[in-house]
Amino acid sequence: MKKVLAVLLVAVMVLSLTACGGGVSTGKYKLSGMTVTEGGQEMDYFEFMKQFGATDEDLENLGYLEIIDDKNAIMKGGLSDDESELTYDDKYFYAKDGSEDERLEYKASGSKITLFYEDEASESKIEMTFKK
Repeated sequence: MKKVLAVLLVAVMVLSLTACGGGVSTGKYKLSGMTVTEGGQEMDYFEFMKQFGATDEDLENLGYLEIIDDKNAIMKGGLSDDESELTYDDKYFYAKDGSEDERLEYKASGSKITLFYEDEASESKIEMTFKK
């Protein structure tokens, strides 16, 4: 009986550790891919930018997501140097002011964070992938 209980306790501990493995960890993540879908057409943003003369160096510096702590982050996206302060929970990133109008759903896995934005009115979607 004691052996069975010990094995069950070990199994529960292992499962609880694997459940924690997909969280967001602090640090800077570079934008490594972006897909834009509009009107049913899907486009790789990096390939789109290359058509207009963007170099690999330009694309390397296109954006980042920096996780500051367990609730705060900074995101820079696009060719401008503008940064946005964000806050996040276990499912969404939000504007720092707490507005839910422009929330971004996300999934985190190891050294990768993927953000999803969907505008139902214009039927457009954006998926951004950041890697550490």
